[in-house]
Amino acid sequence: MQCPRCTVTLEAVAPDERTPEVQGLGCTRCGGVWLEQQDLSRLEQVVDVQWLELRHVPPPELQAELLTCPRCVPARHLGKVQSERDRKVVLDVCGHCHGAWLDGGELEAIQQKGLVAALVDAVRFLMRR
Repeated sequence: MQCPRCTVTLEAVAPDERTPEVQGLGCTRCGGVWLEQQDLSRLEQVVDVQWLELRHVPPPELQAELLTCPRCVPARHLGKVQSERDRKVVLDVCGHCHGAWLDGGELEAIQQKGLVAALVDAVRFLMRR
């Protein structure tokens, strides 16, 4: 399969060392990764609490570019889906095979949470009990 951004051949990668069982296909040039729907769901459950959230999300104009699914034949365009975990992340998702393309930095942005936000979530959770 080819990278939908730069057409480099994608290579097998473990996008997150905390979940080595999750495998994806990564681009060595742009740092993007192709994930199956269930693998993306598993990686979205990983939360990395940071003192400060330092995100390196691609600019909106790059995220707005129309991409083609690297898996589907014939070629299909990927739809744009805003991440529920981080509104600044726009995922490229195939409506046919349900795979997702994450540009370099987007997975980390989805997984990061600032210390204050994590504490607020913990208090909300405790208040519901």
